[in-house]
Amino acid sequence: MIGRLLRRAGFKISLARFTAFRRITYLSCSIFVSASVAGCSLPDAGVDAAGDLKLLYAPFSLDRPPPYWTVSQKINPGQLSSADTPLQWVDKNGNIALAVRPGVGSFEIGRRTNVVVLASPYLSFDWQFNSTAQVGDIELELGFRKQDQGNWNESDLGSGKPFMDQLVRIPIGQSTVQYGEWQREYFDLSTLYRHYWPDTPNDEVRLVWIGIVPGRDHRASVSGITYLTQILLSR
Repeated sequence: MIGRLLRRAGFKISLARFTAFRRITYLSCSIFVSASVAGCSLPDAGVDAAGDLKLLYAPFSLDRPPPYWTVSQKINPGQLSSADTPLQWVDKNGNIALAVRPGVGSFEIGRRTNVVVLASPYLSFDWQFNSTAQVGDIELELGFRKQDQGNWNESDLGSGKPFMDQLVRIPIGQSTVQYGEWQREYFDLSTLYRHYWPDTPNDEVRLVWIGIVPGRDHRASVSGITYLTQILLSR
């Protein structure tokens, strides 16, 4: 996801602003290598001892997701087949991937986390377009919260989104990339957080939500598919 009360707000990153955060290298890794991951106190809710949290590396039931995951999807009226759901697991070029089709229905998929931004500042994932997918058909949601270490309680577990002080939505994709090619994106969460909230100390800022939702700028094609795989939080 309090010394100073923060106002809950949603933020949308434009492609122009968000491009500056693409493909951030690990040049600043030495700044964070000594940061503690002790704040990840909930079993399976934070990162492991190596500082990694793997998401979308293996398929799981979308009807009965594992702990800390939330999955909902609804097919648009008039779809030819009830099997054409917005979210499906597929084998894509030898990779287990989540095929996301916002044009056939509404959906939300995401996972609660308990990650100190300074301890595990890097988020990466792979994506691929089919021939009719567009930039921003889907968006990555990142939810942040300011809290002291150990302030978690049982209400932080379970389904649904946790309380968040800030929610960032980032369009997925690049218009210059040819469809059918896997692309990898990197984000430095600490740098991104400081850019949008420079006056907030980030030593107590946690990433409490990672989600995928339909884009808001345009209506996606019914045939458009964005493939996602290997979402990883690391340091």
